[in-house]
Amino acid sequence: MITHNKMIITLGGKAWSGKGTVSKILAEQLHYEIISIGSLKRKLAEEMGLSISEFNILGEKPENQKEFDLKYEEYQKNLPLESAIILESRLGFLCQPKAFKVFLDIRDEVASERIRKDQRTTDNFDSPEQALEITKKRNADDRNRFLSLYNVDLRDDANYDLKIDTSDKTPEEVAQLIIDTFKKKS
Repeated sequence: MITHNKMIITLGGKAWSGKGTVSKILAEQLHYEIISIGSLKRKLAEEMGLSISEFNILGEKPENQKEFDLKYEEYQKNLPLESAIILESRLGFLCQPKAFKVFLDIRDEVASERIRKDQRTTDNFDSPEQALEITKKRNADDRNRFLSLYNVDLRDDANYDLKIDTSDKTPEEVAQLIIDTFKKKS
């Protein structure tokens, strides 16, 4: 077991950068719980018969913002900082400013290939080109949504304690980089 002070670790990043897989490795190694905002959103999208992109577009409408992003924001803000939690959320860095904040980046071409291989029910593509186009659009839409709602740029390095490009790294390598940096900071 790794010895450290308990503190929320926020894990944000671009679509398909490995947040879910890395969260699982971190949770196992650090003995932390995972709270995944993306999983909650995908579950709701599936229940509504929507793709994750359609669900996000619905959440962008002013009449739905309170029910969507702002609801998740309040939930995240109310988590105690000293919790043993991996908060997998694009907005985690803003909701938990004193947490250890990580951003996972990835080249769009690598992300779109991962998406096509995973075959999630909320992500269906007819071709590699369509997967790449939708990946780029989803990342741009996410960035624009947070600029519009919160006036923050998800990709600004100043928001994070650590930023990692996962394109050419295994999830285990990414998790180890996070753990090593986290241990130095906590």
